[in-house]
Amino acid sequence: MKKILYILVFSLLFCNNGFAKKNISRSKFFNIIEEKGNTGFVLRYHNEKSPNEYEIMLPINSPPIVSDYHSRYGVLGGSRNNPRKHGGVDFYQKPGEKIIAAADGKVYGVKIKDKCVGNQFAIYFGKAPDGTKLYATHMHVGKIHVKKGDEVKRGQHVADAGELVKGSCGGGMEHLHFHMSKRKGKGGSSWGSWRFLGGPKGWINPHEYWTGGRGKPECFVEGKEYPEGLLTLPVACY
Repeated sequence: MKKILYILVFSLLFCNNGFAKKNISRSKFFNIIEEKGNTGFVLRYHNEKSPNEYEIMLPINSPPIVSDYHSRYGVLGGSRNNPRKHGGVDFYQKPGEKIIAAADGKVYGVKIKDKCVGNQFAIYFGKAPDGTKLYATHMHVGKIHVKKGDEVKRGQHVADAGELVKGSCGGGMEHLHFHMSKRKGKGGSSWGSWRFLGGPKGWINPHEYWTGGRGKPECFVEGKEYPEGLLTLPVACY
């Protein structure tokens, strides 16, 4: 019985169509990004199907998603060390590019140099049409242009994309980790997404709350009217 349990645990931790996958090199990553046209796609490694119930339709001028919600692979294609599926959505951005508010909201947390994820900040975007509270943390960022208590407007430049965060939490590649929950974290000594969002029981799929509909994120366009309680992309489009 113990042997059977060991095999099952090993399979959950290390197997997905075979043994654990290793990260590709940064140079190979950049080659893949260029081959795919740099924008408007979701990068899926090892023939992984969409972890969602639907395909994600990014605008053609959007920064790419390089590790989707509930993906089993990181931004460089390696198997995740933790058997828990990816709790957020990772957008590839070059350092210094704009991170913007996905809707009107209020900044409720800022942490500089978190021990694992680097700089991060969190915004409460109010309630979705279905009543779900929308809390979001933004991790691995560079300079943050807002402070706790600030009111923000959709499309506002709130932070810059950051440099590579060293260590396992950074995934080996600079990116924005956009992570949402229906609950607010307690802060304090917590770290990573737990600091401002709490544990995984409250985590929610950002693809359910886009202004374009499920799985249909939209770029923010100045002057366009958007429904309250739904999100545009948290990254500036090109």
